[in-house]
Amino acid sequence: MNTVTHGLAPLLIAHACLRGKGRLSGKQLVVVGLCGAAPDLLDPHLTLTARQTSWSHGLPAWVGMTLVLILVAIVWKDRCPKRLVLAGSLAYLFHLFCDAIAGGINWLSPFGKLPWGEYWFPVILWTPTDVVLVLATYFVFRAIPGWKHARSISKKTV
Repeated sequence: MNTVTHGLAPLLIAHACLRGKGRLSGKQLVVVGLCGAAPDLLDPHLTLTARQTSWSHGLPAWVGMTLVLILVAIVWKDRCPKRLVLAGSLAYLFHLFCDAIAGGINWLSPFGKLPWGEYWFPVILWTPTDVVLVLATYFVFRAIPGWKHARSISKKTV
């Protein structure tokens, strides 16, 4: 899948799942999106073979990223809540899962070999998925709140 999908899908999922008092701020949602895109940002690749040999596309890298997030949460307790650590870690793991169903990855890379996956999510759908997620992000964070704001203003003036 494309990096856009890996960034926007976990951001939208976190926004939908964490409601009320547990809601993440806009900046925190950006962190979740970056964690979702991190494997591709840390070690970019253009081919399936490059992905399957990438050090960032395995469970060891996910554990490393999770440990970094935990360390950041310990150092900056007030800026990095536990739910952000969990959402960021799950976003990275979600990226690995998505790549596994979109061609496969080596789950133990770079320390071993445990290749698994297949093209269960065909390449032809990758770009349309990006488009849908960009539009969904726009509607969730811009259009719908704008409409709600406009309606609240029009009710006050009536």
